[in-house]
Amino acid sequence: MSLTPLTFSGISEYSADFQTILTRITNIASYPLNQLKNEQIDVASRRQLTNELNASMMLFGQKLSALKEVAGNRAIAASTSNAAKVSIDTVNSDTATTYTLSNITSLARAASETSKLAYANSGATPVSASGNLQLSVGDTNYSFTLGNDQNNLVGLRDKINSLGAGVTASILTVSGTENYLSISANSPGAKTLTLTEDPEGANTNLLTQANQGSDLNFVLNGVAVSRKTNQVNDLIPGVSFSVKDTSAAGESITLRLGTDRSKLSAAIADFADAYNALQSKVGAQIGQSAGLLSGDFLVREASEILRRISSFSIASGTVKNWSDLGVRFDSTGTISFDTSTFQALSDSSISDAFSFFKDTTGLGALTSRTDSFTDAVKGLAKMQLDQYDKTDTRLNSQISAMEDRVRLLTTSYQAKLQAADALLGNLASQKNIVSASIQSLNLVLYGKNQG
Repeated sequence: MSLTPLTFSGISEYSADFQTILTRITNIASYPLNQLKNEQIDVASRRQLTNELNASMMLFGQKLSALKEVAGNRAIAASTSNAAKVSIDTVNSDTATTYTLSNITSLARAASETSKLAYANSGATPVSASGNLQLSVGDTNYSFTLGNDQNNLVGLRDKINSLGAGVTASILTVSGTENYLSISANSPGAKTLTLTEDPEGANTNLLTQANQGSDLNFVLNGVAVSRKTNQVNDLIPGVSFSVKDTSAAGESITLRLGTDRSKLSAAIADFADAYNALQSKVGAQIGQSAGLLSGDFLVREASEILRRISSFSIASGTVKNWSDLGVRFDSTGTISFDTSTFQALSDSSISDAFSFFKDTTGLGALTSRTDSFTDAVKGLAKMQLDQYDKTDTRLNSQISAMEDRVRLLTTSYQAKLQAADALLGNLASQKNIVSASIQSLNLVLYGKNQG
């Protein structure tokens, strides 16, 4: 909130001078206030720059972690010989191997049945002669009784849905006088689904038996496998895949896990982009044209992380340093990635590259350094941002108190100047009265004004 000089309204010929005095007093009194406001602007700017630096470091850390993960998994990628029937969902494995799927005889689907009879009025036509029914879902039975006001399709539907049996009941309206009950399991898999009228007596099943659901059944490397869902994530370590269709007689579908160097290449390229973005943020705060964060400990920490990255090397293997991978650092510290050099690497060199980036003894170990910088609770950037918030709160309090003091001072001076202006105005009025009286006397005594 800014302060503006008070407006002085007076009656004397010195009113403009008094306004100048009041404005001057306000400006002088506001000088320390403006210093506090400028300091607050600097704090806000430093906070913004810190947020931007932290965001760049966070992205850099994410790309470094991704590179470490790709290396840890040895860039294993999965593929299938028939993606229309078997697709790969996720891969988190470091083992190259091959699996064969065959005899996919059925997919997992949910049980779903309808009532054998149609009912003329879903809200009135009785559905049970006895009112006693039993719903069977798999191995679990749910017995219940329909009262007179419930003995219709609507009441039956609502009762089934209230049982928590893992099924959903609904009403299918074919025409105004042809209504059916539909019951569907909420999850796929083979399971018994019946609705029995008078289970202790007539024991009549009211539902069709056309779709009792089914399990996924196939053979993996000669071993029969059955699952309740079409997504399988507990069979091959680190691999989740989905079966989409049954196989033809004698058909085999191959699932391969192998090193895909393009995954490592893409991870290096992403890492290089994040490195250059961070380098740009850090470089803007160093040197003769450095910004407001010049000398800040966060800038020093980020610079040290970048330095350790750029100078990183290992002692053994065919990939000992960045240049062996086609990565170059220019005089400004910017990374360039020569993919042709990378693609020319032998398979053994690609294997060595995984050691270069590995978690404990490789480049991946530096993720702990980036994490300590960006941690949302105890990170270095969080500590700095919290300090800026405290400083801003303190400055707000000081600015508010200073503005009150300036207002009190200027209001006091305004009152004094108003009093002086009124006095001068009164004196000027009295002067005019005296001057007029003298002129009147001169006319009376001399018949003219005496100069």
